Amino acid sequence: MTKTLEFPKIKEKFQSDYPEGYRQWVSFWSFSKDEIMETTEDGTYKLLTLDISINPDDYLEEVNNGTEGSLTERAEKFYKCDIGCAHCFECKTHTDNPLMTTEEVFETLLEAKNLGLKTVKFLGPGELLHNPRLFEILDFLQKNDIKICIFTKGLALGSDEQAQKIFGITAAEFCKKLYGYPNVAVLMSFTSADRKTEMSRIYSKKVPDLFDKRNRAFENLARAGFNEDPKNQRLAAICTPVLQDNIDEVLEIYKWATMRNIPVVVAPTMISGRGSEMIEIKDSYFKEQLLVELYVDIYSWLIKENILSVAQIEEEGVAPYPGFACNQVTTGMFVRKDGRAQICPGNEGKDFIYHEDIRKGSLKEIWINSLGYKLRKQLIESGKMTIIQPCFAKSEGIEFPEKGVLVKHGEGSIPENFYAKVLEGIRNRITRTV
Repeated sequence: MTKTLEFPKIKEKFQSDYPEGYRQWVSFWSFSKDEIMETTEDGTYKLLTLDISINPDDYLEEVNNGTEGSLTERAEKFYKCDIGCAHCFECKTHTDNPLMTTEEVFETLLEAKNLGLKTVKFLGPGELLHNPRLFEILDFLQKNDIKICIFTKGLALGSDEQAQKIFGITAAEFCKKLYGYPNVAVLMSFTSADRKTEMSRIYSKKVPDLFDKRNRAFENLARAGFNEDPKNQRLAAICTPVLQDNIDEVLEIYKWATMRNIPVVVAPTMISGRGSEMIEIKDSYFKEQLLVELYVDIYSWLIKENILSVAQIEEEGVAPYPGFACNQVTTGMFVRKDGRAQICPGNEGKDFIYHEDIRKGSLKEIWINSLGYKLRKQLIESGKMTIIQPCFAKSEGIEFPEKGVLVKHGEGSIPENFYAKVLEGIRNRITRTV
């Protein structure tokens, strides 16, 4: 298929002249090795981050107090999202418990704060930026010194009509108001720069011009200042999932964004929700050939731009998000919209579920008995803890404490030998170009 790539109109910040030590790591996502080693006064490794869900009040009312069908049926029927991503991990999932209220989420965050919580990432349901209580939520987080990364498709950030309807201001004004919260980073979806490819991933027909609004959102965020500071990167391009339809343009997206001080998160599909239905999980050629080549291309470009060296990559390890550190699994967990706690959004298999309802248990006990906590303890005590870790949720063949291998061959989106093959490919590429 012939593609026409249309990028947002944002000026370049760099032209192979990146500041010394520059890394494209969006603020509030990952942690340094020193932070990972931190403990509370009683010696418990800190719960540094949570992925969280915040349910809109009208959705809560329809699901929790409805009378027709089961909780799961009501949760899916009344799901609050105008977009409908083909790969959504949240909209098709069973719901065993009543949905958490915003106040219950606040209580959980305060409990987590006592365990060392520093950051959260909002993952759904739907768009936090469409929630009328957004600024109340951001005020609570700022008051309690909690940073937040907000995943979004950018509709309200690029549509005056949407921003006016919810908040009574233009989209550009909305972006400026968000920028006024220093604890906020925006994680903007950017799966394709080709209009047809991007829109083919959207089930809903409610926003036929979403592609244009997405690009305008990037432009508004840039004008507001989100990509100004190379030491405090508050805007990221989320190029996930990488599938057959967009893998041919990911490298160009990566280059475009990095040169504008917009870190890029690239990854194959999650093993959850609709993501677990993606055919690429079973496609060995895609996983073991095309995906490896893409990662080698990205890393080789980072080396060419003097952002990374081969020595750095060898020391840090190849990342599941190329060039980007994610240590979510060993530093936190994911609290779903109905209170279930699991390893992260990447895998919802039964072995990755930590607790069925955090409202009925001690968050500290759930944390210290979690798979991620045990893994962190094992890695630290063995001297093998690093800031860049493999994706424990999607990578095949990784041994877990007391569990063995949970993601077996053919069940993950990252094959068992993936990281070693990428590193070998980088070395071969550099050797050929020297």
